[in-house]
Amino acid sequence: MRKRGEITVFLSLILICMVSLLMGLLESARTAGARLYLNMASNSAISSVMSQYNRNLWDMYHLLFLEFESETAIEQSFEEYLQFYLEQENLYPVKNTGIVLSGLVTMQENGGKALEDEILSYMKYRLPEAAENLLGLGQEAAEAGKAGDFKNLFEECMEAGKKVRKLEKARRALETALAEMRKGKEELEKAAEKEREHRFGTAAGKLIKKMERFPGLVDTYEKEIAKISGDIEGNGDFYENGDFYKNGDCDLQVAETMKSEAEAYGMVEASAREMLLQYREKENLIESGRIYLEEMEESLTNSQEEGEEVWEEIRSQLELVEIPDGLEADRFDSERSERVDRLEDILSGELLALVLPEGTDISEKSVSLKNKPAPEVSGGSGPGRNPVNQLLLNEYIFLSFDSFREKCTGRQTIENQALLYEQEYLLCGKDTDKKNLESTVEEILAVRGAANFAYLLGMPELKAQAEELAAVLAGGNLSMQIVISLFILVLWALGEAVWDVRSLLDGGTIRFWKDETTWKLSLDGLLSLEFLSGKSEEKGDGKDYHDYLRVLFFLKDACTRNYRMMDVIQWNVQTRQKDFSVKDCAHQIEIKADIVQKHVFGIQTQYEQTVSTEWSY
Repeated sequence: MRKRGEITVFLSLILICMVSLLMGLLESARTAGARLYLNMASNSAISSVMSQYNRNLWDMYHLLFLEFESETAIEQSFEEYLQFYLEQENLYPVKNTGIVLSGLVTMQENGGKALEDEILSYMKYRLPEAAENLLGLGQEAAEAGKAGDFKNLFEECMEAGKKVRKLEKARRALETALAEMRKGKEELEKAAEKEREHRFGTAAGKLIKKMERFPGLVDTYEKEIAKISGDIEGNGDFYENGDFYKNGDCDLQVAETMKSEAEAYGMVEASAREMLLQYREKENLIESGRIYLEEMEESLTNSQEEGEEVWEEIRSQLELVEIPDGLEADRFDSERSERVDRLEDILSGELLALVLPEGTDISEKSVSLKNKPAPEVSGGSGPGRNPVNQLLLNEYIFLSFDSFREKCTGRQTIENQALLYEQEYLLCGKDTDKKNLESTVEEILAVRGAANFAYLLGMPELKAQAEELAAVLAGGNLSMQIVISLFILVLWALGEAVWDVRSLLDGGTIRFWKDETTWKLSLDGLLSLEFLSGKSEEKGDGKDYHDYLRVLFFLKDACTRNYRMMDVIQWNVQTRQKDFSVKDCAHQIEIKADIVQKHVFGIQTQYEQTVSTEWSY
C-alpha cells in the first residue's frame, strides 16, 4: 500500500504557525510586563532615593527636601536601588546601561517656589491652630493694600517736605546775608562820616568777607533747586500732571492728595527758579561793590603812607557800593521754625531709642552676610502666588520663627540659634538683631504714620492748624505752604506713631485706623515733644505687634522673604548638622535610565529602552 504525507505536512505547518503565534503572544505579554516591571522598579527606586530626606529639616521646620552631595550621588543612589530589581531572576532579563539625572528642582530655584509649596502643604494641617489669625485674611489684605497706598503718599510727602524746607533755609540764608551786608554798609558809612580809619578798615574787611561768601550761598540755593528738579524729571508725569497715582487700584484720597502735592511741588521749583535769577543779579551787584570796597581800602592805605586826605573820595565811592534789598516775605516765625527744625531732627534720627519701652534689653547677636546661604533677589509675588497663599505662607513664619516679642510655638527649641529676632530678619535682612529690630520699627512707624496721616487728612480742623503753621514757615509762598503743610501733617502723624509703636513693643494693641476717641497728640504737644514719653493706651479689638508684622510681610517681596527664610533655616539646622546647605536641597528630581532587554520568546536577541520617572514631595 502506498503511503501519503499531505496531512502530516499540513499539520506540521499549522503547528509551526500556532507555536509562532503563541510565542509571539507570550513575548508581547512578557514585553508589556517588562515595561510595567521597569516602571514599578524605577518608581520604587526613586521613592527610596527621596525617602532620604533631611531629618533635621523635617524635625525643625516640617519641610521635606532631599539633601544631596552632587547630581552624580543622586544617580548612583538611584542606580543602587534600581539594580536590586534588575538582578532578579525572572522573565524580565534586563541590564542597565546608563543613569542620567534629567531634571532637578532645588529649594532656591524659581524664587523659592518649592519652599512655598512645601509650606502650603504643611499649613493645611495647621489651619485649626492658625484659624483665629486667618479669619480676617480678606480684611487684612485690604487693610495692607490701603496702608501701602498711604505709606507711599506718606514717604513722598516726607521727602518733598524735607527738600522744600532745605530750599527755604537756603533762601533765608541768602536773605540773612543780604541783611547783614546792608548793616555792614551802614557801619562803613558811619565810620566814613566820622573819618575813623581803624573802624572803617575793620568794617570794610568784614563786609568784603560777607560779599565773598554770597556767591557760595547762591550756589547752595541752586543745588537745592536742582534736587527738586531731579525729582520732577525723574518722576515724569507724576509731578508734571499729577497722574502718577491716578489708577483704579489706588485710594481716591491718596490720588487727590498726591496730585495737589505734585502740582505744588512743581510750582515751588518754578518760583525758586525765578528767585534764583534775581539772586544772581544781586550777586553781580555785590561783586561790583566788593571791587569798589577793595579800591577804597587801597586808597585809604596809600593816603596813610602819603599823608593825603581822601575821605571825600571814599564817601562818594561808598554811594557806588550797592547792597540790594532782599526778597523777604512779610510773615515768618523764627521761633516756631526752630521748633519744627528740632522736631524734624529728632524724627529723622535713631527712631528705635524713641519707641523702646523702659528697661528693654536688646539682643546683641549677629551673623555674617558675606557668604549668605541664599541670594538676595527680588521677583514680586510671581505667577500663581495669590494673596491668600501669601498670607498662609506668612502665617507659617509666625509658627516657625522667633520675634522680638515672643518665641514661636510650631518649632523645637534651638540652642545657640544665629539670631533671636528671626521674623525681623525676614523683613529687613540686616546682620544683627539690633539693626533688624531698628529697621522693623522704622517700617512699622511708617505704616502707623501712614495710617495716622490718613486720619489727619480727613480732619479739616487739624489740617487747618497745620496750614496755619505752614503759612508762617513758608513766608507767604502759597505753593510752598501746601507742601510744608503736608510735611507738618507727616511729622504730626509720625509723632503719634511713636506713641503707638512704643505701646506695640510693650505688648499693647493699636487699631489700624484711628478716630477722634483714639487720637491723642495735639499740634502744640507735637512741637513741645510730648510724644518722647508715654504711650498710647487702647482697649478692644486693636492689632498687636505681630498683626503689624503681618501687614509688612504682605507688602514684602515674596522672593526676598523666601530667600531670607532659607538663610535662617540653614543657620539653625547647622546647629545640629554643620555641613547642611539649602542649595543642596532638592524638592523634585527626574531620572532617565537606559535599559537593554533580552527577548525570551523572540528571534531578536536584545533591544534598548529608556525609562523616565520623576518624584516630588
